[in-house]
Amino acid sequence: MPKSEIFVVPPELQQVLDNLPEDGPRLSRLEPFKPFILRWRRQGRSYRKILRILRAECHLKVAYGTLHEFVKLRSRPRKPQPNLESEPATVQPAESSSGAVSTDARKPRMSMEERIAQADALRAQFAKPVLPAKPKDTRPLFDYDPDRPLTLIKPKEK
Repeated sequence: MPKSEIFVVPPELQQVLDNLPEDGPRLSRLEPFKPFILRWRRQGRSYRKILRILRAECHLKVAYGTLHEFVKLRSRPRKPQPNLESEPATVQPAESSSGAVSTDARKPRMSMEERIAQADALRAQFAKPVLPAKPKDTRPLFDYDPDRPLTLIKPKEK
């Protein structure tokens, strides 16, 4: 006989479940120290050094990965992310101190031929000089006779 998959909750348990408070947002143990942690990171302190400070001064033990994720989620982004759904931003030309619009603020892009020529010029500037080849001595260095051991030919003295 198959068993029924219906679970009947007793009225007493149902009443307890109905009276449970709602769960609020889960906060990290690091949340009270957030301004200090983010300031220390902006000052260039490493995560390991921050962990040592929290352990020694605040009596708080957390893992390296926990601290890293905490900072990653709460720190400011380095560059503002463009909103692709909004209208495109217009670029305004840079103004000089006299108030006139600067036309030479950006250089035009080089063509492919100009870039190749520039790369060749740099290579030529830093290339090692080619030394003239030494004349080769065409004399053999050793005598070969299959029936005898190899013998070196002594160079002629000048």
